[in-house]
Amino acid sequence: MSALFLNTFLNSPADLSNQAKQLLTYSEQKSFDLGFDWFNLLAATALDTDEKTRIYVTNENFENVQFVLPLKHKTLSQNLFALTTFYTSLYSPAVIQTNSISIMASCFSAIRHEQPAWHSLRLQPLNRDADEYVQIKTALRQAGWLTFEFFCFGNWYLPVFTVNYDAVFSQFSSRVKSTVKRKLKQFLINANGNLVIVNGGENLEQFIQDYSRVYASSWKKPEPYSKFIPELIRLCARRGWLRLGLAYIDGEIAAAQIWIVCCGRAAIYKLAYDARFEHYSVGTLLTDHLMRYVIEVDQVKEIDYLIGDDSYKRDWMSHRRERWGLIAYNPRTFLGLFGAIKQFSIDSVKKLQCWLKRNKK
Repeated sequence: MSALFLNTFLNSPADLSNQAKQLLTYSEQKSFDLGFDWFNLLAATALDTDEKTRIYVTNENFENVQFVLPLKHKTLSQNLFALTTFYTSLYSPAVIQTNSISIMASCFSAIRHEQPAWHSLRLQPLNRDADEYVQIKTALRQAGWLTFEFFCFGNWYLPVFTVNYDAVFSQFSSRVKSTVKRKLKQFLINANGNLVIVNGGENLEQFIQDYSRVYASSWKKPEPYSKFIPELIRLCARRGWLRLGLAYIDGEIAAAQIWIVCCGRAAIYKLAYDARFEHYSVGTLLTDHLMRYVIEVDQVKEIDYLIGDDSYKRDWMSHRRERWGLIAYNPRTFLGLFGAIKQFSIDSVKKLQCWLKRNKK
């Protein structure tokens, strides 16, 4: 007897069943931002006022949860998006490994036939090198969506094969090694500097205030969602993921970094420093201090600089990969079909330009 898939949606991650949460927790082993706690945090603190969550769940034979697809949409729009923000470094729905394409195709087909109809579905950023990327793309096309790929951003990372940080440090760029060796003594002795790593504890709220203070003094724009970062720090502390690095000069906060250690992987999430102390290279010293900790104490297997191709990341990281997205259009609606034709035209022009560039004499 073939399986019967039941596809439903919920309006909040908090409404998910324990079984659905467990499936998301399994996905969390790949990255901290694929689990229930992350999606619940985004829904609570990092959405615009006109955005609503829409969480699709597929059950087999009305019982076992097979697929969880966290999405969002704007109230006056019939376009669906992955439940992500610019805070998200990786996205993927949660699906069981057996018969995954058929399971996802069932859900994608149900979404395509909903009324009022959805014009498009955008999923990003995805791991293009993972099996599930091909599975999602195949399932979308089997379900009748006109699907296209697009580049999101580069992702620099460092595989770690030792717990000896000095061995890792010796492989870094000459600029990093020189800066750390020259500046550390100045920072500790001349500037009365102090480097701290916080995992949680009773003084966490004071450390959150220190982070917020140095972020406000940095070159960075104010956070558009003011509650997100403090709540993320609290969440990471509860889960045992938090590695909050803080640099002080004469007792004054000079730099801060949020690192997240989850399932053998350290993610460098947020960086900020006070420009008044830039001449001490406090950011570089703090990165060095945290990197030693996650390698020697946490014994991580990978350090990930997450989003973007910023040049300074190459001083610390050795490998680069790419995150891509999928945009799928519904041919059952005029706007969906128009969007697909427009996307096909854009992609065709880009391919022609690349071909002409390669063959230019």
